[in-house]
Amino acid sequence: MKHKNFMIFLGLTASLFLAACASPPERELSSKAPSFATLPNGYQPLDPTQPSPIYAGVTAIPGDNVIRYLERKRGHALNLLSLSGGGQNGAFGAGFLIGWRESGRRPEFDIVGGVSTGALLATHAFLGTPADDAKLEAMYTQVTHADIYKERGVFGLLSGTDSLRDTAPLRAMIAKFITAETLKRVAAAYDDNRMLFVGTTNIDYGQTWVWNMTLIAKAGDLELYRKVLLASASFPIVFPPVEIDGHLFVDGAARSNVVVPGMGGTRKPNPPLYGPGNLYLIDNGRVTQPPAALRRAIGDVAATTISVMMEQSMQTALTRSYFGTKLLGYSYRMVAIPNNVDIGNDVLAFEPTEMRAGFDAGRALAKKSDPWLSAPPKSGDIPSWILKAMIAR
Repeated sequence: MKHKNFMIFLGLTASLFLAACASPPERELSSKAPSFATLPNGYQPLDPTQPSPIYAGVTAIPGDNVIRYLERKRGHALNLLSLSGGGQNGAFGAGFLIGWRESGRRPEFDIVGGVSTGALLATHAFLGTPADDAKLEAMYTQVTHADIYKERGVFGLLSGTDSLRDTAPLRAMIAKFITAETLKRVAAAYDDNRMLFVGTTNIDYGQTWVWNMTLIAKAGDLELYRKVLLASASFPIVFPPVEIDGHLFVDGAARSNVVVPGMGGTRKPNPPLYGPGNLYLIDNGRVTQPPAALRRAIGDVAATTISVMMEQSMQTALTRSYFGTKLLGYSYRMVAIPNNVDIGNDVLAFEPTEMRAGFDAGRALAKKSDPWLSAPPKSGDIPSWILKAMIAR
């Protein structure tokens, strides 16, 4: 049976069955404050009532927004890029970025944020050269599941493991594409007042931690940089969590499928200094799933229910990002995978034909004169008058 997120159901079932077979060692809750991560609102993860010291003294005006700070430093309205999660569907984002460059309309991004597969796209999207685009194409059209994970097998599961699969191949792929030279280029972008962020889920604290990857690059910590990318892409239960400073992290999309950095600050931001900039949001999924009659079997019901829950999380993230963008005085631009593209039903399949279909669809869409939606889709959860009021801003 092939169904989106069906592996989650299998993982839950296997975990419950095997829980009595092995007893993993107890862990202690880490109290180590992160040097390079904040909550999405810019506050301290371990003290959510206080702004993070990462940005203390960065902005010239106390409580000011990072976006306004960068506008002053860069001298123009900003172009922000946010890349969502989506497993193998990250091929759509890779194709879109390449087609966008080929159209001659892709800007240099002042800020890039990524989650899950979007985190794996983010570094080379941020650096933005044709050579970086070639790496994105290789990452999403020249791989199979064997380049991402290895099955653990029954004996591996019985040994008390924390996941169904081993992501050693993904660690190796990240090391191949994120080199010391890559880190130096990201650090140079930091010196040019550009920023790169990646979202992860801290499952010890139940928080989204947003990592300033440009600060990590500036510090020269290649191992941490790679670890954060791996953590952000580690789909829970199926892939093992990643430990950083005693904290345990899984896929950033487990809690927030979109990170739009720069929304922090302790007060409402002033109007843009140079007029409205742009938030470009690439949703590596479909805006809406076509309705279909569900077969009343436990596997189908469980998998589809989880899928609906995740899609609702994405809808919430899109709406939140839209409101934040409008309050910043910026223009909102989003794209998603067209419904007629055959991307399969399993985002963790890493099936070459499906990935190529997503890549080609993204590349073709980016070359259209105006591929963007100017507001998130209407899901029925937000009153229409609120969306109208925000659109009128």
